[in-house]
Amino acid sequence: MSGQKFYKAGEKVGPGKYVCVDCGKEYIMTDSEQDLRHCPSCSCEMYDCFPITHIRPDIKTPEDVNRPPEQ
Repeated sequence: MSGQKFYKAGEKVGPGKYVCVDCGKEYIMTDSEQDLRHCPSCSCEMYDCFPITHIRPDIKTPEDVNRPPEQ
């Protein structure tokens, strides 16, 4: 579980998938600096965080997806 991080409701979080530690409900955050809220399903305030790390640094615009740089 190296690199896994837990967040509490009320914290400002960045992009990633947040999974409630009690009920397992998943929330996807796409923007930075969003407030993490209590889980609406069970009112838990702790989440596992799985940061979005699959974004390639050479893909910067939607057009780059259609014409990826040669590797």
